[in-house]
Amino acid sequence: MRSATFIFFLSISFGQWTTFKLDELSDLTKDSPALFRSAGFATTHNYPMDITDDNRIAIGASVLKGLSTNGFLPAIQGQMKVSWNLSIRGRMAAYSAKEGAVQMYGWGLSLRPGKEDTPSKWVVHFDSGRLNAHGELKVSALQVSATRSIVWKKFPLYFGMGMNILNAEPKSKGKEEFQTNFFYVGTTTSFMGLIVKPQIRFGSQFSMFSINIGSTF
Repeated sequence: MRSATFIFFLSISFGQWTTFKLDELSDLTKDSPALFRSAGFATTHNYPMDITDDNRIAIGASVLKGLSTNGFLPAIQGQMKVSWNLSIRGRMAAYSAKEGAVQMYGWGLSLRPGKEDTPSKWVVHFDSGRLNAHGELKVSALQVSATRSIVWKKFPLYFGMGMNILNAEPKSKGKEEFQTNFFYVGTTTSFMGLIVKPQIRFGSQFSMFSINIGSTF
């Protein structure tokens, strides 16, 4: 609850929420791919959350910002550890703007290859999701990525790479498909007993920044 409240006020403080309003684009042909990719990255967004000790559940909230689009997108995320090397998770967002409602939901899993006594240093993620923006835009996306955590001069970092494939269905237009290959890097810190993970994803045609705050139990 503390994390969700904090994210809510953070998103309000920094700017308006993303509306995905197509008629606000200055050039639909030029600007719409960035908006579509923003939706695709949001529906498949994940961040590494290690569930250690006897804990099984992680719950948090995120604020996402496409660097080439306006507005912020808030989301609630949850993760459950199934075994030592497998976790499943989900994410959702639902909010209203004057243009109408934006609804987003997604799911995914994380798998660490290897054996329990000799696990891989990499974690593989599979994610999928959908977004519906006030009847004007529907997006479905699939993402595959891999993450590795390191400690650099006592500073925790994680980095990875992936591929995002999305289908966009703008109102009054045909279906469009986009593929984005990307890299990402982030770090981990703590704040008021919560786990804070800022992260940036960048590719040749799109970048997204996110702040994730959560806790395990």
